[in-house]
Amino acid sequence: MKSHRSHLLERIIKAGLRVKLRQRVVCVGIDDRGRIIDITTNQSYMPRRGRHAEERMIFRNPRSLSTIILARISKLGKLMPIECCDTCAKLIKKRGIKIEVWE
Repeated sequence: MKSHRSHLLERIIKAGLRVKLRQRVVCVGIDDRGRIIDITTNQSYMPRRGRHAEERMIFRNPRSLSTIILARISKLGKLMPIECCDTCAKLIKKRGIKIEVWE
């Protein structure tokens, strides 16, 4: 499926509103052909610690991933500013993945 920006934004917001955490972060993985591989969100797995959306994306799709779109969603379904953390940025750079931040 091709990633059309208008439909992709709707899917990102819908996925973000399903997250039941304070920070609603959505990550979209895109391959070399421009197809959506996967959409992941941040997830808690221990008290006070969670998996970042980009971290989950990289570990779920290690080879075919070429671009990551990162977005943070408010409770009202609006895009908010976000930056990739240092650990995830190093991991992304090591794998040679491009990152796009939607604000």
